[in-house]
Amino acid sequence: MHNSSKMPSIDDRTVTTYPEAKLQHTELLKLNIIETAASIMQEYGPEAVTIRRVAEKMECSTKIIYNLFGSKEGLAKQLFLEGCKLLAVAFQAVPEQDDLKLYLSDVAQAYWDFSRDYTSYYMVMFGGAFSEFKPEEESLQAIGTALQQVITIITKAIEQGFIYEKDPLLVVNLVWASLHGTIHLYLGGHILNEETAKTLYDRSVSNLIHTFFRSDN
Repeated sequence: MHNSSKMPSIDDRTVTTYPEAKLQHTELLKLNIIETAASIMQEYGPEAVTIRRVAEKMECSTKIIYNLFGSKEGLAKQLFLEGCKLLAVAFQAVPEQDDLKLYLSDVAQAYWDFSRDYTSYYMVMFGGAFSEFKPEEESLQAIGTALQQVITIITKAIEQGFIYEKDPLLVVNLVWASLHGTIHLYLGGHILNEETAKTLYDRSVSNLIHTFFRSDN
C-alpha cells in the first residue's frame, strides 16, 4: 500500500544554529547561577552571597560568573528582578473581589506573607541588603509591575468614587510606605515579637483603608 505521506525534508525541520545553541546555553547557565545565589541567600541571608561562594556551589570558576554578570552588583540586580516576579505572582494569586476594601486588605496580607516567606528577597528589594546595588530604571519598572495589582485596586476605587484622592500613585505610595515601615522595623529587630509586628501591621492596614475610603461606602 502506497503511503502518500512523506518524511519532512531537512529544510522543513527546525535547525538550531550554533549561535542560537550557545545563547540558549548561556541563558540556562545564568538561570542556574541566579537560582544558586537565591538558594544561598534564602538559607544564609544576603550577606552570605558572594561570587566565590556561588562559584563553589556551581563548581565553576569565578571568572565565568563575572563574565556573565559583570560584578556582584549585576548578580544582585538579577536577584532583585527575580524578587519582583515572585511578588507579582503573590499578588496575582489573591482572588479578585468586588468589595475593593476587602480586596485591598487581602493584597496587603499577601505583602506581609511575601516578607515572611521570601525575607531575603524582600531585603534585597526594599532593605538595601546589597550595598553594591542601587535600583535603576529597569529595577524600578519591575517594582511598578509587581505593584500593579495594588495600583489597579486604588485606581478602581477612585474611579468608582470610593476614594476622594484623585492621584492613585500618591495613595499607593502612602499605603506602601506605611506597610513597609512596619515590616522593616520588624525585620530590623526593632519589633522583637512577630505577633506584635503582625498586630501593628493589621492595624495599619485597617487605618489606611479607613483613611482613604469614604465612610459612606
